[in-house]
Amino acid sequence: MSDQPDSADMKNAVATAQNLKDHKAPWIIHGLVSIVFIIIAMMAVYSMFATKPEARKWGGRPAPAVTVETTKLNPGDYQVWIDSFGSATPLTLTKLVSDVSGRVIEVSESIRAGKTFEKGDILLKIEPRDFAIAVNVAEAAVANAEVAYAQELAEAEIARQEWNTTPNSRAGKRLALREPQVKAALASLQSAKARLDQAKLDLERTEVRAPFKGKVLTQMVDLGQVVNPQQAIAEIYATDQLEIRLPIKTQDLHQLELARLDGEGTPPQVILESTIGNETYEWYGQIVRSEGAYDRDNRMLYVVARVNNPFVETDMAPAMRVGQFFEAKIEGKLLTNVFALPRRSVSQDSMISLASEGQLKKLPVKTVWTDTENVIIDAQDVLGQKADEPFFTKDDYLILTPTANLVPGTRVKLIGEEKSPNRQFAGKGKQPKTPGASTGADSTSTAQ
Repeated sequence: MSDQPDSADMKNAVATAQNLKDHKAPWIIHGLVSIVFIIIAMMAVYSMFATKPEARKWGGRPAPAVTVETTKLNPGDYQVWIDSFGSATPLTLTKLVSDVSGRVIEVSESIRAGKTFEKGDILLKIEPRDFAIAVNVAEAAVANAEVAYAQELAEAEIARQEWNTTPNSRAGKRLALREPQVKAALASLQSAKARLDQAKLDLERTEVRAPFKGKVLTQMVDLGQVVNPQQAIAEIYATDQLEIRLPIKTQDLHQLELARLDGEGTPPQVILESTIGNETYEWYGQIVRSEGAYDRDNRMLYVVARVNNPFVETDMAPAMRVGQFFEAKIEGKLLTNVFALPRRSVSQDSMISLASEGQLKKLPVKTVWTDTENVIIDAQDVLGQKADEPFFTKDDYLILTPTANLVPGTRVKLIGEEKSPNRQFAGKGKQPKTPGASTGADSTSTAQ
């Protein structure tokens, strides 16, 4: 009976051991799998770093050439045009005032805002009757003064004759001959005539006349109003000339020949453009002066353009208007012996790309002038800076295609090379009628 408990204990122990064995088996398998994966990954990494890549070869042939768009360059002259803008103002702008007081009895249609008038036109009339009466009074005063003066002359003649018969002392001669009385009568006559002239002038001033040919900007009085001396009647301006203030950037001043504004040569020309509706028109004028100081707000120097006969409509352009906004191109210096490069051919770090003997060459440039379309470089600076290192030769072409991702020495191919005439004007809009400017672009080629 004592053997039964021992047999049961042994069975329990065996069962427990079997359970433990069953639980450990999956963990062992997972561990072995993880170790295998780690070994495989280490072998893959080792293989990547241990094996060097081989450059792909084109069967011993050179890499294909890159097709590029180019242009042939020749040195030439380039006319600089400086961009600016401004609004038109009349050269002569004034307030028409009354010189006398009175009630307005007549207003001309020409004094209405926007109307035009000729020099000497009567724009307004003031009640003249008071001034006509003053003229009559002054005329009567002149007549009385003339009579008094004539009487004094007669009495002086009688006194002179009496003095010759009975001469007296020298001291009393002037009084005896009535010289002071004659001078006083003459002065009274002259004063009366002056008052008559003033009365006539005041009467004339009751008709307010236009001092010049012009146009009315603002009407300030109307029929029935009482005006006083120096009271403004209307604001008017002359129509013979207009002026436009044009700001010039500091960095552009070196290309503007300011000495020409002081009489050294002809004044610089200016082209004015303005869009009306869907059409852009051009007007032409001259720069006549520069202002005496830089503007405090924008730190720019202003020059003044003047246009003659701006209110005359032509077949090419309508009449200009006061306050009209214009974009301007101001004639600058004429640059000689320069290259004009399209802006897209010059990188932001001032580098250009050349096609030289079928290979790409990149070179730095120093710009003389830059506008919206071209970058100008001095041919003297870039042609043969050193005897053994020319900047580029006559057989080189300027590359217009972007080459930022290409290294110097890359083989390039020029496609569709064709002759084309020089471009004449680098600015926006139409070519100016003033002498044009030629760029250095002589021929172009376009990538197909």
